Amino acid sequence: MGKLTVAAMAAALLVTTAAGPQADAAPAGPGGGDAWVLANSTYTPDDYIQEPFVGNGYLAQRLSAIGAGFEGGGELGVGNWPLYNDRSTTALVAGVYENTGTTDHISTLPTWSDLSFAVDGHVLDADVPAAQVSEYRQTLDMRTGTVTTTFRWTPAPGRSAAVRYEVLANRDRMHLAQVRASITPSWTGDLAVTSLLNGAGAQRITAAGRAVDTATDTATVQLVTPGRGTAVAETARLVAGPGVRVSRRDAVLPGDDAATAGTQWTVPVRSALSYEFTKYVGISTSNDPGAPADVARATVDGAVATGWQRLVGAHTAQWAALWQRHITVEGLPAVQTAVNSSFYLLYSSLREGVNFSIPPAGLSSDNYAGVIFWDADTWMFPSLLVLHPELARSIVRFRYDTLAAAEANARSAGYRGGSWAWDDGPTGKCGGLAPCSHYEDHLQADISLAQWQYYQATGDTDWLRTDGYPVLRDVAEFWASRVTPGADGRYHIHEVTGPDEYTSGVDDESATNAGAVIALRNATAAARVLGLSPDPSWAAIAENIFVATDADGTHPEYPGYTGQPVKQADTVLMTYPFGYVTDNQVAAADLDRYMPVTDTGGPAMTASVEAVVAAQVQRPGCLAYTLFQDSYQPFLRGAFAQFNETQYLTPSGGQSNPAFDFATGAGGFLQTFAYGFAGLRWDSGALSLNPTLPPQLSPGITITGLQYRGRAVDVHIGLDRTTVTLMSGTPVALSTPSGTQTLRWGRPVTVTTARPDLAPSDNTARCAPVSASSAQPVNQPAAAVDGNAVTSWAATGTSSSFTVTPDKPVRTGHASVVWGATRPESYTVRVQAPSGRWQQVAAGAVPATGTLDALWPPVTARAVQLTFDGGQPASIAELTVPDASAPDLVATLDAPDAAAPGSPFQITQTLRSVGGADARDVKTELSLPSGWSATPGAAATRGATVTNTWTVTAPANQPPARVPLTVTTTWQGKKNAVDQTTSTAALYVAPPVPAGTVAEAEQAILSGGASTGRDHPGYTGTGFVDHLYGGAAITAVVSVPAAGPHRVTVRYANWTGGQNPPYLTETRTITLVAGGTARQLSLPVTGSWDTWSTVTADVPLPAGNDVVQLLVAPGDSGSINLDSLLVG
Repeated sequence: MGKLTVAAMAAALLVTTAAGPQADAAPAGPGGGDAWVLANSTYTPDDYIQEPFVGNGYLAQRLSAIGAGFEGGGELGVGNWPLYNDRSTTALVAGVYENTGTTDHISTLPTWSDLSFAVDGHVLDADVPAAQVSEYRQTLDMRTGTVTTTFRWTPAPGRSAAVRYEVLANRDRMHLAQVRASITPSWTGDLAVTSLLNGAGAQRITAAGRAVDTATDTATVQLVTPGRGTAVAETARLVAGPGVRVSRRDAVLPGDDAATAGTQWTVPVRSALSYEFTKYVGISTSNDPGAPADVARATVDGAVATGWQRLVGAHTAQWAALWQRHITVEGLPAVQTAVNSSFYLLYSSLREGVNFSIPPAGLSSDNYAGVIFWDADTWMFPSLLVLHPELARSIVRFRYDTLAAAEANARSAGYRGGSWAWDDGPTGKCGGLAPCSHYEDHLQADISLAQWQYYQATGDTDWLRTDGYPVLRDVAEFWASRVTPGADGRYHIHEVTGPDEYTSGVDDESATNAGAVIALRNATAAARVLGLSPDPSWAAIAENIFVATDADGTHPEYPGYTGQPVKQADTVLMTYPFGYVTDNQVAAADLDRYMPVTDTGGPAMTASVEAVVAAQVQRPGCLAYTLFQDSYQPFLRGAFAQFNETQYLTPSGGQSNPAFDFATGAGGFLQTFAYGFAGLRWDSGALSLNPTLPPQLSPGITITGLQYRGRAVDVHIGLDRTTVTLMSGTPVALSTPSGTQTLRWGRPVTVTTARPDLAPSDNTARCAPVSASSAQPVNQPAAAVDGNAVTSWAATGTSSSFTVTPDKPVRTGHASVVWGATRPESYTVRVQAPSGRWQQVAAGAVPATGTLDALWPPVTARAVQLTFDGGQPASIAELTVPDASAPDLVATLDAPDAAAPGSPFQITQTLRSVGGADARDVKTELSLPSGWSATPGAAATRGATVTNTWTVTAPANQPPARVPLTVTTTWQGKKNAVDQTTSTAALYVAPPVPAGTVAEAEQAILSGGASTGRDHPGYTGTGFVDHLYGGAAITAVVSVPAAGPHRVTVRYANWTGGQNPPYLTETRTITLVAGGTARQLSLPVTGSWDTWSTVTADVPLPAGNDVVQLLVAPGDSGSINLDSLLVG
């Protein structure tokens, strides 16, 4: 039987799949310069990732490439679930939703930025031909929330004009938006100037009236959301600048769009003179005090009376006040840009006093229909709470405002307390996009946690009594009625979908159960703060809710979980933010367990919570930095550094088109600073910090204006020391790992910054500076030297190089590479002498399985470089460059490709001592997801060889799964260093299907979002496999009696479909991986989804249990249904 060859090939293709959908591998454009003013100097119409937006927390507008006007109608592509509508330059107001009868969807309003010019039939608007635009520059000044666009417009030969647009949503006056345009023509003649409230942008809202007053140059559109009856008024007034003479005024009231109204001027212009036009827009809704039309007009009247400069001054001052509290990453402008952009998105989407929460895209777009999910409470709220609890309060207030609906939801489902809708909106009712029970019930715990954190951070007992406790109480009552007592004396929670949306209908989902425990405890604590008597059953139930734990101490996602792929952070949430897991060893083990099975095509926020957990557990190395990079670098897009929901611009395993801008990801990323590197945990008794810093962030991180119970605190995290300074407020208790002390004004407290990268090691590469010729978005170079073999660097092509530069020259003769999911054919090792001269010291073929150990006579090196060619792109999970004088072991691992449940198989590790000293206290451990392990011990004298063999049996009832095998060997190194080598492999465990017998697809190992379907007749077995989009796969284990060529027959259906519109009827492709080969199969259309057909392919297979996989690989279209495969 071959050893891991097929598994390695399959894994290689799986990782390549991660780059298969339309990936924008490069991070956002800004990598240096001004971290506050972002610029695009390339005119890129019809590209939504290059469009900035402005917002003041109440109203917002995304802007086209020219800086004004409506763009949409398909040019920007299609948005995401559940609307699947055309992306557009949306205009939004917080809290304006249409009810579809089952759920609330955010309404988009007439585009208010529309201010266009025309001459001789040529129009300058969002659809202007690119050939007419030159000298282009668009900037977003995040300090002032202002977008400025300048360019030269050449509508015809010999006629051009310098144009400037400036747009903002006034932060000081929440109902006011401002647009200013200036034009300097090169001709003399008439110019048409048109100011519109453009109804092309209005969706899920109906025009109720409009008017244009040419005497005052004012246009008004009134609208209403029919399902909810929310009234909206938009009023715009066009104001001429100095020297502008209007020769004609016309009303614009198109007959085919009742939501459009505006004015058009005819303005005589002269060559080389500049003309300025200002547009003030007032927007109000019936959610606000006063009649919407009156408020909108009064807003415009007030703006005209005040004037542009004074308005901008007040607006700028309000933004400056927000930015006074901030997070600064010193010396790293690209990271600072990401911080600024993330806060800009959140600040633009929330404001104090507007008691509405924040959807996944904020107010930047209508993606996810503007629905309020757990994203607000779990991912955005914590970041806002650190610096601006007055903004965070809007999020917790929204849950109080929908309390009555939550109580009605609970009653309708047969529970007590409150049950907030998964897809929440102003009505708060369940039954739209998701049911009100037995779905993502973890939301209730997420809501409860945010409420309690707000009290812990602010100490506001008045708020707790009136707003917070009613929510906490209702969540506790919900959980008390949701649990079911079991025969084991424990409480159980049945039939839920956890945060991992790839799995549904499971019992005792670990994160859900742990969240319920914390919610019950927090409600009990809140009652006691208020002097109330909590229901005693809350505490009793909390202490007896069952949470599954495997033999190795880790938590399965649910009982019986065997390593299936997960969509996003789930079980790791038990450590942070819930705080249910308090043992750092368990937290670290949970992290290692779930990182490799989390879909890299999933949403952006997962790596952020993983980074926080890694910073908390502080294992030797710098894993927190790898995960920190992964929390933002793969997702920032375009010149304005905006968050994309996934690392792809197209659908990926289980995802629809990604949301943009993704406020959830931005909020998660920002949590890595306060809750990760500062180690902030909210506590009613003290400000609790546990600072740590990886060397890659050595200039330091400063949190200015951290808010804690009426105090402002500055925290500077340096490489060696962290300084905590009370800037305002009364003395407060400060809790750190060194103890609790009092923090007073004028007396900063200094504590040691944890440095897990400095844990003793003879690996000179660990956490050292590294570089690579290329890197995939979620596989950055630092991952190869972070001390954790779960993360990895991956090149983008088959020729690549990787260089490590230790802090000082080292004497070494060994480079050990634990491979990631893909490996090249050949390698070369070069070392750089202290003189700067490079020399080759090793080269050869990369082994098909196991670790690469390149050995050479020890030399002194300033840097070590590995170059790779051929095969698949190089992927390094961990690079070790040992000190030549230290003990050193080389390990090889021999394991099968596949195994049958209940049947024993052998795993053999061979150790060879190659270091400069004897390896003492050698310990080897085999870890399996099931918790099985063996720990033989030995000593390996220099030059000796040691063999460890395990006989392993998978449980007879284990479901089909891809099981990671990890063998870790540690030994005593120099100066108290504990050195280690890690060998990894992957084993497919499933009942082998004999050759000649049909292998049902639904009984195979499903991954990447593939799932079982039964909604089309004609299948064999118990169903078929659908959702075969990019990265999805089915894997079967087939028992082959004799080596040789074998025919594989695939039964499938293919008809009109796809993951998103436009749905196509076409021949589709999928990749067959078997016998160490991969080949693309073409699957013609079958006539309908109820009609099945077959294709065949011949592949060489060795005798024994072989892995046969059908994978939607790069270049495959997928989107077919698979019924079975047959190996002849």
